[in-house]
Amino acid sequence: MVIAVFLLSWFAFVYGFAILFENMYLIPLWIVVGPIPALFFVLFFLLLNFPILKYTKFTNSYKRYLTSSTAAFANHIALRLKIDVEGYENVPKDGILTLFANHKSYADPFIMMEVIKRPLTFTPKMGVYKLPLIGLWLKYLGAFPIDRTSDRNTAKAMVEAIKVVKEGMAMLIFPEGGIKDRNDIKMVAMRAGAYRVAMKAGADVLPISIQGTTDVKHRAPWRVTNIKVIIHPLKKYEDIKHLSTAELADEMFTIINNHL
Repeated sequence: MVIAVFLLSWFAFVYGFAILFENMYLIPLWIVVGPIPALFFVLFFLLLNFPILKYTKFTNSYKRYLTSSTAAFANHIALRLKIDVEGYENVPKDGILTLFANHKSYADPFIMMEVIKRPLTFTPKMGVYKLPLIGLWLKYLGAFPIDRTSDRNTAKAMVEAIKVVKEGMAMLIFPEGGIKDRNDIKMVAMRAGAYRVAMKAGADVLPISIQGTTDVKHRAPWRVTNIKVIIHPLKKYEDIKHLSTAELADEMFTIINNHL
C-alpha cells in the first residue's frame, strides 16, 4: 500500500507539472524531481494513520498490514533490497511465539516486519525512541525499549514484554544485544538473558538466519542488495522448557550461525 501511495504521488506530480508548464522537454526533470514530493506525501499519509495506530490493539490486522507495507517501502524503495525467503512454512499462524535472529544492520527489523505476516514487535535500544515520530510509531506497535544503563528499567520492560507475548503478539529479539560487528555476518556471543522472555512466557522459539545485510551499508540506496532470510524449523516450548537460558542460547547460536 505505501509503495502504491509513493508511486501514485510520483506520477501525479509528473502529470500535474507536465500539464501546468505544457513543455514536454521538462518532463524528464519532473520525473527526476518527483520522488521528493512523493516521499513527503508518504510521510503525510503515515502521519494521518497515527491516530489509528494509537487507538487500536497491538494485534489489529490493519496495523500489521500498514507496518508490513511501510517496511516493504523502506526495503524496496529506500534501501533497494531484494529479499528471498526460505522456510516460510515454519512460521506458525498463531500461538505464543518469539523469534531470534542475527543482527548486522538497521535494515534487519524492516526485513522481518515485511517477511513475518503476523503482528510483530521487538525490543529496540532506548536511543531509537528519541528519533522524531519513530519513537511514537514503536510505542504504538507495542515495542519495548531496552535501557542498558538501568537494570530496573530493563526488568520492567521484560515483564511487559512477557505479558504482550502471552497475549499473542510475536516478539522479535536480536540476542546479541545490538550490532556488534557490521562486517562479520556471523553472530558473536549471545546474551542468555535474551531468552528469558521466551521461557517465562512459555513461547515457541523460531530461529532465523539473515544473510546479506552486511552489504547494505556499502550498496544502498544506489545498488540492489540481495538478502536471504532462512526461517528454521520451529522449536516448541514443550521441547525446550527443560533447558536453561544458557543452553537455549547455545542451541540458537549454532542453528543460526550454521546458515550464515
